[in-house]
Amino acid sequence: MRKPGKRQSYEIDAATIKQAQRILGTKTETEAIHKALELVTNEVRLAQALKHLLDKGKGHLHVAVSEC
Repeated sequence: MRKPGKRQSYEIDAATIKQAQRILGTKTETEAIHKALELVTNEVRLAQALKHLLDKGKGHLHVAVSEC
């Protein structure tokens, strides 16, 4: 359960929220917004981690023959 946070209001298209709610399988609009924001932040973190790994390996991914 999330801790209650500071209340804020935003102008967001109702149809877009409903579409996100259906896609994400959430019960409430607030839950859909929280889940969508969480997905975006996780995706950015993942992309940053992948970039770091690729930069560290100079863009090459090596797989040992025994792992194939």
